[in-house]
Amino acid sequence: MKAVAPDNKTIAFFDGDERLATLLYAKRMSFRAFIRLSGGLEYEIIPLNFWKTRFEILENGKTIVEFQRKWTGRILIEVIRPGHRQSFIFRLRGLFDKRFVLMDKDKREMSVLRTKFLWKGFKYEYNLMVSDSLKRGEDWLLLVILQTYLSRYILRQHRKGHRL
Repeated sequence: MKAVAPDNKTIAFFDGDERLATLLYAKRMSFRAFIRLSGGLEYEIIPLNFWKTRFEILENGKTIVEFQRKWTGRILIEVIRPGHRQSFIFRLRGLFDKRFVLMDKDKREMSVLRTKFLWKGFKYEYNLMVSDSLKRGEDWLLLVILQTYLSRYILRQHRKGHRL
């Protein structure tokens, strides 16, 4: 799976040649964003506090995902669906080979994202490896898009000089 950023406000997700979804930021440096799946579903990512450490993903005005950055640099993700809750951890791994990892509550890697900076256009390309066990879940694509959103969030914090 691959994600490409044609501009500073848009990231398109592809599986081969098939476009699966789009992540659209409200403004160039905004934390508010929209997720549009190819099937027509739309979600909204909104920050909840001044420090931009707590967020929600809304579907038709209803919270379906909450995530919060902890002081350790990890981001805890809670998927809230009627009848069940799932927990995930997002974190940056590696010293020289940086990768962004989405893990389940048992700390198994569910998805790994590696970024590649393209000098032509000064933008990023994202390569994603998604486990079969994650793909069996109903929210797998939403979680992969969230992983990309969070990697961009972390990279932005690093540029500002924040320690994570």
